[in-house]
Amino acid sequence: MALRGMLGSARTRTIAATGAILVVGLSLTFAARVLSERMLAADMQRRFSADAADISAAVGERLRTHAEVLVSMQGLYASIGGTVDRAQFRRYIDVLDLGRRYPGFQALQALRHVTPDGLDAFLAEVRADGSVDSAGQPDFALKPPGKRAVYDIVEFVEPIRGNEDALGFDAAANPAQLDSLRRTAETGRIVATPPVKLVQDRSGGLGFILRAPIYRAGEPAQTPSQRVAALRGFVASVYRMNDLMRGVLDPRSLQQMQVQIVDRGYAKQARDGTMSGEAEDPTAASTLMYNSTEPNVSLVSQVAEPGGVAADRSLVVGERVWRLVFNARPGSIYAVDHVVPDLVLASGAVITLLIALIAGIGLRSRRLFGNLMALDAEQRALVDNPLAGILFTRGHKILRSNRRVAELCGRLSDELQNETVESLLASDADSQVFGATLTKIRDSAMASAAQLHLRRKDGSTVLIDAYGKPLPSARGGEGEILWIVQDKTDVMLAEAERAEHARQLQDTNARLTSSLKASEIRTKEIALLTELSGVLQSCQKPDEIFAAVETYAGFLFPDEAGALYLMNDARDGVTRGPRWGEVTSTAQAFALDDCWALRRGTKFPVSEASQGLVCGHACCEAGIGTYLCQPLIAQNTLLGVLYREAAGTSFADDTDQLATMLAEQISLALANLQLREQLRSQAIRDQLTGLYNRRFLEDALARESGRAMRTGETMALLIIDVDHFKKINDTFGHESGDAVLRELGTVLEKTIRKTDIVGRFGGEEFLVLMPGADIDAALARANAVLDAVRAMHVDIPNGAPLRNITASIGLAVTPLHVPKGDMLVAAADAALYQAKGQGRNRVVESDRRSLMAPPAPLAKTGTEG
Repeated sequence: MALRGMLGSARTRTIAATGAILVVGLSLTFAARVLSERMLAADMQRRFSADAADISAAVGERLRTHAEVLVSMQGLYASIGGTVDRAQFRRYIDVLDLGRRYPGFQALQALRHVTPDGLDAFLAEVRADGSVDSAGQPDFALKPPGKRAVYDIVEFVEPIRGNEDALGFDAAANPAQLDSLRRTAETGRIVATPPVKLVQDRSGGLGFILRAPIYRAGEPAQTPSQRVAALRGFVASVYRMNDLMRGVLDPRSLQQMQVQIVDRGYAKQARDGTMSGEAEDPTAASTLMYNSTEPNVSLVSQVAEPGGVAADRSLVVGERVWRLVFNARPGSIYAVDHVVPDLVLASGAVITLLIALIAGIGLRSRRLFGNLMALDAEQRALVDNPLAGILFTRGHKILRSNRRVAELCGRLSDELQNETVESLLASDADSQVFGATLTKIRDSAMASAAQLHLRRKDGSTVLIDAYGKPLPSARGGEGEILWIVQDKTDVMLAEAERAEHARQLQDTNARLTSSLKASEIRTKEIALLTELSGVLQSCQKPDEIFAAVETYAGFLFPDEAGALYLMNDARDGVTRGPRWGEVTSTAQAFALDDCWALRRGTKFPVSEASQGLVCGHACCEAGIGTYLCQPLIAQNTLLGVLYREAAGTSFADDTDQLATMLAEQISLALANLQLREQLRSQAIRDQLTGLYNRRFLEDALARESGRAMRTGETMALLIIDVDHFKKINDTFGHESGDAVLRELGTVLEKTIRKTDIVGRFGGEEFLVLMPGADIDAALARANAVLDAVRAMHVDIPNGAPLRNITASIGLAVTPLHVPKGDMLVAAADAALYQAKGQGRNRVVESDRRSLMAPPAPLAKTGTEG
């Protein structure tokens, strides 16, 4: 009965222990499943948030790039005095190459700010604009018609195709856009409209408009009131939300997530003047602008709030706050996979059952395990270990050993049996160390270690670590000692390997440090290049570009020297402009054929093989590969070359890419400057003669008249008309007539004073404005012009040179003939008609008098040609 009770107690303990293992194991398994599921969900959320941040950053970067286009359009108006015709606007948009460099636009617009009393004049001006179509725009009309306090009318729109309905649209007629127009006019900053339905978009989708103000040149614009008073109009970029987001979101992203953009109103301004991501009015209603799952969004669409795997971002666009809401779509790659957690649960349950079973078996086998411990220890000790030697001794006598000990001694295992340990040691000192260690083990019954030298059969020695542990004796008396012998050679090799790994780790760390420093240098270079790009775009003349390049190049290439060579007017060579560092080359100018880069249109040298071909302008005293030429090209036009010299025998790493970016920035700045100068020249110069046109002459007359009134000086005006010019055209052709006008323009430039202003007034009439000239000086200059015209010989196509060309000149002086300068043209024109009536080929002074004056001298006359 006592034995049955004992067995029952053992069985109860086994069941209790097995049950406890099952409960604990299953609990841990379930916890592991929950943890793994949460970890997977957290990982999916991190990935989704990162992808959402990338998309938000891409949208912001795209719109910031587009805002730079508006800034450049402001620069266009500022650079040419604020007046742009339709052809100039179209050419400028074509130069920007929007389709390739700035995708996502619906259209670019220019709006004119018009008051009610100037509406008719504005409509007439636009309809008469024949810069693109000689017929003008007769159908241009205000949309929608009606009287309003002020008008902001779309004057130009590009591309015109698909945006015809926007031309003539009055943005001020849309109440939703009035606040944005007011904000951008008062602040001078780029401001976005609320979500609107575009007049040119019939699909029903939503869009928005970014606008920047244009102020009249020369008027103050420091305060809001001054800016409103100086407002000329706006430049605008128009977007359809679907088109904008289609360029940012790829189809794979749309399959995995739902993207919504909500307009929350205008942004709240921070203390430092920047716009924060908070709405100015948090209580205002939000508007859904875009939903990736709906083709067209109406103003009453509901916003799907973030839930599950989702993300929420804020973005400031044109001083308005956009809220970007991202939600993972069902079945997307962001959905949490429950297979792994379920597999963890199933595996944990199986493992728990196995552990419980093993534990039950282990409890039953515990007694048998205790009986077999001694035999198991001996058996494991006798197993041949390829890494460690095992040796059993009693006292100094060797009982048995494994194969590794025999290998260390260079003998067979049978040869070691019954030998003494001292016979294997290399010296008496090793024998003394072994004896001391053996005594210590016997006395303390504790393990001890010693470092010894074994002598091999061939006479060589091996350094070993010997670890001795006493074994219990079953019969009493002196027991056996188990020695674990380890070859120190392997340890020393491992130590050497560890040291080598440490050295490699140090080398890797040094390389990483060097890479980090290089990355920091690249970051600084990119920041400098970005800063230089802004400076170059602000330059108004070549000297400013030269100064900027000379200053920044020294920081971008501190270990180099170089110079910038620009194309001369004849386009047959280049001339040196700015330089930095100690340039070895002394070439101030050279022909295009002297430079391989200018011949080929790409940088040179490009390879080790091409370094044998040396440019004629380069100086190679320091050796091969010490210079590099980078051509400056913009719009397929060669502008010059960027020449660099290395301080040593080669250039620093990664400088080629930096030089290429610098060359592109310089080329773009020079091309923009040339374009602005060309537009300015076209605005004030006559295309046929190269003289000033009528518009410039009228501005100059108003300016000089005001100055003459202030200073009290006299001012004379000549109107020159070619005699019988119609007869020349009818007899010899219009090309001959053009040749006469060109030659007359050249004669006038050579005859007048440096302070005089000459231009073509219209047709065959020319006007000479002579500030400070009295009647005598004016008559002398007019007669000199008359003589120069008579002496003209004009070469004409397919005929003999034209001779005997004459002109009639009308002369008026203020204040002698008229009291004010703005009356000079009428007085001189009347005198010109008198000269025509008196027989031509003469100078006639105006017969008007504003003051009592002595009679004018007799006019010089001649024979009509």
